[in-house]
Amino acid sequence: MTLENTNPVTAEFDELRRLAHYKFGIIVPANAESFLDSRLRAFMSQTGHESIPDLLRDARSDGREDLLINLVEHLSTNHSYFYREPAHFEFLASTVLPELEKQRTKDIRIWSAAAAAGEEAYSIIMAMREYFGPHYQDLDAGVLATDIAKATLRRGAIGEYRAEAFRHMPMAWQQKYLEFLGDNTYRVVKQVRDDVMFRWLNLTEPLEMLRGRFHLILCRNVMIYFDDTTRENLVKNLSSMLAPGGYLFIGHTDNPDHARIYLDQIRPAIFRKKAT
Repeated sequence: MTLENTNPVTAEFDELRRLAHYKFGIIVPANAESFLDSRLRAFMSQTGHESIPDLLRDARSDGREDLLINLVEHLSTNHSYFYREPAHFEFLASTVLPELEKQRTKDIRIWSAAAAAGEEAYSIIMAMREYFGPHYQDLDAGVLATDIAKATLRRGAIGEYRAEAFRHMPMAWQQKYLEFLGDNTYRVVKQVRDDVMFRWLNLTEPLEMLRGRFHLILCRNVMIYFDDTTRENLVKNLSSMLAPGGYLFIGHTDNPDHARIYLDQIRPAIFRKKAT
C-alpha cells in the first residue's frame, strides 16, 4: 500500500491558485508559496481570519465576492505610476490625437482597461489637455477607467498619490495638474479628475457594460497574469470594442502574438484596427 504524502499548506495554495484562475483568469505562480504566505498573512490580519482554510472557505462562499476580489488584489502587484511607458504618450500626442483632430472628432472615447488607481487614465487626460489646449473644452472627451480591484478604484477616484508616483511625469504637468496636500502627498486637480469615470470590470467576462466603440484602448501589463486562452479571448474582445482605425496599446512586457492575429502592429506594443 502506498501512502500519499500531501502537504496541507501546498494544497491550500493550490486551491487559492485554482480559485484565482477560475474566477478571474489570473495565473498565480506555483513556486510562490513564501511570497503568497506573507501577503496572505497581512491580508488575514485585516480581515480577522485565523487560518488560510477559513479565508478560502469564506472567499468561495456565495455573497462574498468582495472578499475574493480584495484577496486577489492583495496577491497582485497592482503597481503603476503616472506617464508610464512614455513612448505611448508620445505616440498619442504625435499620431492618435492629430488623426482625431483631422477627422474633427468631438466625442473622443478612450478606455484604460486595467486602470489600477487611475495613474494611466489621469495621464491620458493631461496629455489631451496639453495637445488641444483651450480647444479641449470644445470636446466631449474623457477616459473610462476599469479594474478588478475595487479598493484601488476608490483610491483612484479620490486622486491622491505619494510624490514617487509622479517621478516620470513632465515637470510642467506636475506644476499644472497637481496640488500639494502636505506630507509628500499630491492630489490631481478637479478638472482632470472630473474627466475620468471609474468602474469595476472583470476583463475575463463578457464586456456587456460597455457601449459604443473606442478610439483608443490601453490594456497594459495585465495580460502577463493570464493564461494563453484567456489572453486570446481578451484581445479578441478588445479588438471588437475598437472603432475602425482605433488603437490598442499593450504593455511592453505583454506577449504581442494574439494582438497580431486581430490587429495590425504599428510599433512595439501599439496595434491598430483596420479602417473601413
